[in-house]
Amino acid sequence: MRWIVRLIGAVVVLVLLAVGVVSLIPAEKIAALAAREISASTGREVAFSGKIKPVFYPVLGIKTEDFSIGNADWSDGTPMLVADSLLVGVELIPLFSGQVRIREFRLEGAVIRLERAADGQVNWALGQQGAADAAPSEGSGLPQISLKDGRIVDGSVSYFDRQSGTTLSLDAINLAVALPDFAGKARAKGDARYNGQKLGFDLDLNSLSALLDGKLADVNLALSGDFGTMSYKGRAGLDPVVAEGAVEAKITDLAALGALAGQEDALAGLAKSAALSGKLTYSEAGDLFLRGAEITLDENRLTGDIDLAMQEPPMLTAKLVAGELDFSSFAGGSGSNASSTETGWSTTEIDLTALHALDADIGFAAASINLGMARLGETRLRATLDRGRLVIGLKKVAAYQGSVSGEFVVNARGGLSMGGNLALKGVQLQPLLREMADYDRLIAGASGQVKFLTSGNSVDAMMNRLSGSGRIDIGAGEIIGLDLLGMLRNLDASYRGADNKTIFSAITGSFTIKDGVLANDDLKFASGLVDATGAGQVDIGAQKLTYRVVPVAFSGKDVASAGGLSVPVLISGPWSDLSFRPDLQGLFDGELAKQREALEARAKENVQKIKAETEQRLRDEADKAIKKSLEDALKKSLGLP
Repeated sequence: MRWIVRLIGAVVVLVLLAVGVVSLIPAEKIAALAAREISASTGREVAFSGKIKPVFYPVLGIKTEDFSIGNADWSDGTPMLVADSLLVGVELIPLFSGQVRIREFRLEGAVIRLERAADGQVNWALGQQGAADAAPSEGSGLPQISLKDGRIVDGSVSYFDRQSGTTLSLDAINLAVALPDFAGKARAKGDARYNGQKLGFDLDLNSLSALLDGKLADVNLALSGDFGTMSYKGRAGLDPVVAEGAVEAKITDLAALGALAGQEDALAGLAKSAALSGKLTYSEAGDLFLRGAEITLDENRLTGDIDLAMQEPPMLTAKLVAGELDFSSFAGGSGSNASSTETGWSTTEIDLTALHALDADIGFAAASINLGMARLGETRLRATLDRGRLVIGLKKVAAYQGSVSGEFVVNARGGLSMGGNLALKGVQLQPLLREMADYDRLIAGASGQVKFLTSGNSVDAMMNRLSGSGRIDIGAGEIIGLDLLGMLRNLDASYRGADNKTIFSAITGSFTIKDGVLANDDLKFASGLVDATGAGQVDIGAQKLTYRVVPVAFSGKDVASAGGLSVPVLISGPWSDLSFRPDLQGLFDGELAKQREALEARAKENVQKIKAETEQRLRDEADKAIKKSLEDALKKSLGLP
C-alpha cells in the first residue's frame, strides 16, 4: 500500500509543476516533465497519452486523461496501473508551509494489476524494483499529506501470486476515502464486485502512517453482501500481512457465501442461516486461528477452537462442543418422512461437493443430536477428512438407552460410497425402528454387530446396493400385534387374543446383506410358552419383508391345547403394513412329512416283526423236523414199530 503514497506524492509534484508554469509551458511539455518526475520518484515508466490541464476553481490542481504506470521489469510488460482520468485538487495556502492538503482526488476507470513473483518480489514496491520499499518517514522526502475527499470510480484490482498460483480480482470498485491527518485516522467506504457478487465495505484505521510503516494499526472493517455481514475489529499489519482481533459473521444465505468463495454449491442446503464469532489470528504464513469460537447453524450452537492451515488443500483442525443439536431438517424432516415408507427411499441426488473443499481433523462432543432418521444422546467422536474421504470414529455415542461404537466412512472420491463397522449394545428397538422404518411393533433391547458397504448418489440407490453382514442378540421383549401362540392354537390368521402380543425371552440370529436384501436362516426365538426358528429375507431397498417363523417346541399344558401341532407363521408385506398368517401349506407339508416318517417307521417295524416271526417259525419247523428224524432213526435201530 505504500506505493499509493508514493504515487500521490508524485502527483502532487505534477500539480505544482502544472499550476506553477501553466502560462509559460505548453500542456504537452508539462506532461513530459510530469512523466519524467513521476518516473524518477516511482522507478517506473509513466505515460500521459491524453490531455493534461490545470484546474483553478474550486481548487488548485490538475486533470489528466489516459495515463499509465509501468510494471516491474520481471513482469509480462502489462502496465501496473492504467486509468481513464485523474483529478487532483489541493488547497493553496497550506502549500506555503510545506503541507499538502488534498481537497479532492478522483481516479476514474483505473485498472490496477498487482503481482508477486516466484522469488517473492512484488510489483507494487515502487522506487526499488521489487524490493521492500521504505515507508514514508521524516526523511523520505514526501510531504505530510491529508485528503478530504478521495474517490475511485468504476475501478478494478487484480492480484496474481506466482508462488502459490492464487488469483483474486475485484471489479466495479467505487471507493470514497478520507484522511484528515496522515498520522491519524483514515476512513474508506465503498463497494465492489467479487465472483459476480456485489460487496459493500467500510474501513476505519487509527493510523494510516503506522500501517504503511510496517507497524500494527487498529482496524475496524465491515463487509456486507448477498451472503449477510462480516466484521473485524482488532489490529492488522501489511508488511507482512497479519491480523489479530475479534471477528463476527452473520450469514443469511450460505449458498451466496459458497459462491463468493468459488464453491457455488458447497454450502447450499447446509442451513438457512449461520453465524460465527471469536478471536481471530492471521499469521504471516497465511494460517488462520480462531479461539473461543461460537458457531450457530440455524438454532444449533457449537463452541471451541478452530485452526485453518492454508496449504494445498487447506487443513482444518478443530475441537468443538455443543449442547442439543437438531439436524433433522437437513435429512428432510422426521425419520418417517425421511424414509418415506409409502413412496420408497428418497431419490434426490446427494451433493457432497463440500468434502473436497479441504482436509480436516475434528474432535466433537454434543449432549444430543437429532439426525432426522435417528436420534443420538451424548456423543463423542473424531472425524477426519482426507481428499474427499470422511472417516467418523465413534468414541462414545448414546442411542435409545444403549450405545453405538465403531467407524463410519463416507467416500466422495470418484463417486459416492459409504461403509461402516458398528457395534450396538443395549439399544431399544421400538423407538429406533419407529424413526428409521416407521415400525413400532418390536419392543426389546438389542446388541449386535454390523459391517456394511454401499454406493450411489441417492438414498434409494444406496439402499438397493447395500451389502454386508452382522449378528443380532435381542433380549426379553414382546411383538405387538402378533399372538403367535393363539394363532397356533386356533389356526386362525386373524386371531389376536386378549393381549394381542407375543412375549419372548430372547431372539438371536446372524445375517448377510447383498444388493439391498438382508437374508437370515438361523433365527432362534425363545419364550416361556413356545420356541421357534426363523428364516427369510428383508428387502431393504424395496422396504418389504418375507419371513417364516416355525415353532419347534411347546411347554406344559399348551402342548395339548395346540393339538401337538407345529404351525409355521408367514410374515410378509411392506414395512408399513406387515401381515401375519399361518403357513397352512407349510403345516400340511410338515404333517405329511411326519406321517410319512411314521408310516416308514411302522413299515420298518412290521418288516422286522415279520422277519423275526418267519425266522422263528422256520427254526421251530427245522427243530421239529430234526427231532422227528432222530426219533424215526432210533425206533428203526431198536426194531420198534
